[in-house]
Amino acid sequence: MSSRSYTVTEIDALRSACETKWLFGSFRTPEGFRVSRNYTGSEKDIGVEQLVRTYMVAGLTADDLLAPSEG
Repeated sequence: MSSRSYTVTEIDALRSACETKWLFGSFRTPEGFRVSRNYTGSEKDIGVEQLVRTYMVAGLTADDLLAPSEG
């Protein structure tokens, strides 16, 4: 568990990355025609906030999530 402090800017960036992940299944917005999953606003808010908390507990930032994966 991380004891790191996050700035408001870092949390906003993390929330944005998590919203893209929740909607499209990837941290990067797909190119061209984009279709996301069907959802209600409250369902999306809850899902995104759960992802944000999970990554914060792990000590990750949006930069970590958006970095190209190795391998």
